[in-house]
Amino acid sequence: MIKKYCTLCILLTVILSVFCYTQCSKTHSVTEYGVFAPSRLSFVNGQDGCTPIDFDHRYTLWTFGDTITDEGMISNSLAFTEKINATNVTQLQFEYYREHGKIAQFIKNTYGENPSRDRLWAFNGIRVGNMVYVYYAHVYIHDPAKPLSFTMKESSIAYWNVPKQWEIGKPIHFIRKKNMFVGNVPALGASVMMHNNYVYVVGHIGGENKSSLVIARVHKDNILRQNHYEFLQGDSNWDKKFNLAKRLYDDVAGECSLTYNVIKRSYNIVYCQLFTGNIVMCKAQTIELLPQAKKEIIYTPPRLRGTAMMYYSAKAILHEEKQWYIVYMNPLEYQPFLVKVMLH
Repeated sequence: MIKKYCTLCILLTVILSVFCYTQCSKTHSVTEYGVFAPSRLSFVNGQDGCTPIDFDHRYTLWTFGDTITDEGMISNSLAFTEKINATNVTQLQFEYYREHGKIAQFIKNTYGENPSRDRLWAFNGIRVGNMVYVYYAHVYIHDPAKPLSFTMKESSIAYWNVPKQWEIGKPIHFIRKKNMFVGNVPALGASVMMHNNYVYVVGHIGGENKSSLVIARVHKDNILRQNHYEFLQGDSNWDKKFNLAKRLYDDVAGECSLTYNVIKRSYNIVYCQLFTGNIVMCKAQTIELLPQAKKEIIYTPPRLRGTAMMYYSAKAILHEEKQWYIVYMNPLEYQPFLVKVMLH
């Protein structure tokens, strides 16, 4: 009897040890760095967006949404750093686009638009050959005193033909294409990536008390042609009818990232979960399977106290092997915060 009891105890101990190991192995190692790229604070008082675009072998181009400077708030800004990697990601030095010595919008308002009400929020983009494309949303602010009092007027693109021998400090001239998508459309450009000559563009859309993503694609040669965009449908096919596009996840706060993990051979969406602030990863073997992907919480930021504001716009800005560097917006600081998550 004693022998059987001891055997049972040993068996239970082994099972418990295996269970504990399994649970611990699911816990990701996280390093919190606080404000992303503190060098920015020498130039800006606050900004959101914070999206990297692979510019060339030397530089990473960054776009930002609303940017607060000593002169006030502008609705988009642009900067360059050395090409981002795991060694320099916490120490990047930013060179901002300027006019007359001051940080300036690179996507311009046109005649008749009020820059304080007609806001041009820059999102992600891509470089194809000599052309840099940046998606943006034109939103109209109804009441500046209310954070969510705005209407989206259009989702479109600004583009720049990079001159040969261009260097940082030389002029930058983005041409604003207007009214590519109007009406009840997603704000395209939350994330952009290239695969097999197709540019995949994630958009953000709200409605019916939900906040969702949609995925579009277009051949790299037709980025500026609205009628060439196809949207992922619920049956995993692609169709030009954006009003029938499949809406993903329903709990997305702001922008996100879509990336391809070469080691895992998976497509990954990282986003901030509405209300909870959790940073979530969804992964699938194909882009078409992302709507059915399981949501995995990979990081929970510290609780915001004494405010009704919420975290938003989490995105992976770099991943190397198991290291994922993710920024998310802290509304109290009005700054992107950086964390490193070591995934198992």
